[in-house]
Amino acid sequence: MAKKGTGFTVLELLVVILIMGIVAAMALPEALNAIKDYRLNSDATFMASTLNVARMQAASQYAPYRVAIDFLTGTYWEEQLCGDTPSSVDSNCTSPYNPYSTPRIIGGTQYISQGDSFETCRPSSVTSYPGEIQSDSIPCGSPPPLYIYFNTRGSPVDSSGNMASNGGYVVYITNSDQMVEAVTVAVGGAVSTWLWNPVSGTWNGK
Repeated sequence: MAKKGTGFTVLELLVVILIMGIVAAMALPEALNAIKDYRLNSDATFMASTLNVARMQAASQYAPYRVAIDFLTGTYWEEQLCGDTPSSVDSNCTSPYNPYSTPRIIGGTQYISQGDSFETCRPSSVTSYPGEIQSDSIPCGSPPPLYIYFNTRGSPVDSSGNMASNGGYVVYITNSDQMVEAVTVAVGGAVSTWLWNPVSGTWNGK
């Protein structure tokens, strides 16, 4: 006598597929949010690394550097500046903090992740400044890029070599979920990353 089949019925398969679909529908938004969070954190971390490299190169090579951040295109780059190069060698070198006539870009242009954006003004959802920062790095509405300069001691300065004011420099990075991280360069030169906590209304150092 033939044995009765032990396979799944069509109804059982449909129930399993339905359960899998429900589980996937519940998990997918969380997975997408996790990816967005990872990209935001990666952008902040890499920006901080670029600033640290520029700071260390300025001090080790005894030459001023700057990092340019174009918040309209979501790009940034590191650049060596004239330093003590005389204008007789390069006509653009009338100041130590001028760029060379042919820009000396280090490492090429870097791009922010899709869906993320740079902000030089504190986002409206954020009620305080991170760390030692006391105000935005440049006035809201100013044309890009934002330049963050380092002198030959690796300290943040302005385009004339004066020490950075208002606690240093800050760049905000936001994503489509309105999560906000910040990268700061304190007057003493320390580069830090911060995550805005909308629940407590505070910045958490990372």
